[in-house]
Amino acid sequence: MSLTLPPSDSSSRSDLPVLFGLTSLFADMTYELAHVLLPALLLSLGGTATSAAWMESLAELAKTGGFWVSGKAGTGPSREALLVRAGYATTIVATVLFSLAVNSWELVFLKSLSWFGKGVRGPARDALIANALPDPLHARAFGTVHALDQTGGFLGPLAALTLSGTLSPISLIALSGIPGILCLVFAVAATRRATQILHTDPPADSGAHENFLSKNLKTAIKRPEIRSYFIAGILLRSGLLPSTLLMFRFASSHGTFLAMASGFLLASVATVLVSTAIARKIVSGSPKTLFFSSAILLSATYLLLASPRASFPLYLLAMILWGTAEAASGVALKVRGASLFPPALRSRGFALFEIACALAALLLWPIEARLWDAGQTLLGMGIAATTAAAGGILLGRTKAPGDP
Repeated sequence: MSLTLPPSDSSSRSDLPVLFGLTSLFADMTYELAHVLLPALLLSLGGTATSAAWMESLAELAKTGGFWVSGKAGTGPSREALLVRAGYATTIVATVLFSLAVNSWELVFLKSLSWFGKGVRGPARDALIANALPDPLHARAFGTVHALDQTGGFLGPLAALTLSGTLSPISLIALSGIPGILCLVFAVAATRRATQILHTDPPADSGAHENFLSKNLKTAIKRPEIRSYFIAGILLRSGLLPSTLLMFRFASSHGTFLAMASGFLLASVATVLVSTAIARKIVSGSPKTLFFSSAILLSATYLLLASPRASFPLYLLAMILWGTAEAASGVALKVRGASLFPPALRSRGFALFEIACALAALLLWPIEARLWDAGQTLLGMGIAATTAAAGGILLGRTKAPGDP
């Protein structure tokens, strides 16, 4: 089957974020349908908050490996397109294989493989979008992708919640392969569209034959604004605890699957609404505004969940705030990164930044969970709130190209 693509003039490029957004929508439907079941499944296998944190941390470590592969191999539009397709395929296959897991370690391995795929496709996808579109459209483009991504993140858990009384968790996870197939179809269409644009109108500076840690990248990292971006961004991202860990934190005290899923769905709705508002320019797409908002919202989230007996309404409110902060920080970090790195360095710059953030999270998240298991939830949440707030404030105070 052949795809007819529109011409590559500037007025016709608005389809690119939608194509990548639909790819992310069906990808998120696949793995969020499965992942919303993971905390309950891990609990049934005797897991603790520490084991849940290790699952998340090892997945982040695997994703770091994916980032390295993406940064090393993503030297030009054609290779970046191949990485996007391979990354999505790996994630989809690993997620569907959750249905065959019989113990917690198999879940850990498969989630790590799934996250490795996310690492492979992430920087390459972001570089394709940033390089194919002019700078003024970056906030709108990343906002559109993020909104559709989180729409899938909402529909997947909603499907799990709706069908949980009819199908077993294993059957539900196997069912996630249906949106997975659609994800791969749109991944091919989106990358084909991006490479068409970039082959017709390539970036002015081409670094297709440079190594991952090239001299140009090392020189760029030494610039004060990029160094500040890395330091503050690492703080913000490592302080952004994953939703599954927050869900597990609530479930380990008195939560149920219905309660956990409800919080996750509300977080997804908040992320969709905020990302859409950014894409439609209802909410300012200025990274400064979004960074300051993230700092405040994440601090409030963790304070609400600091009590060992956090009530259901507080949990729901905290997840809404978390979803809002996740959208704001996600878009802001990509817009800021795209403005700091020239086109030829964007794929490698995004990859190196993600590697640094994942390594920091690998150190912080298990410490957080151990504090929770030891009954020191207030201290653990305080550390997360401080880390996230420091990163958001520092990023908001840093001047970068394109900032007002």
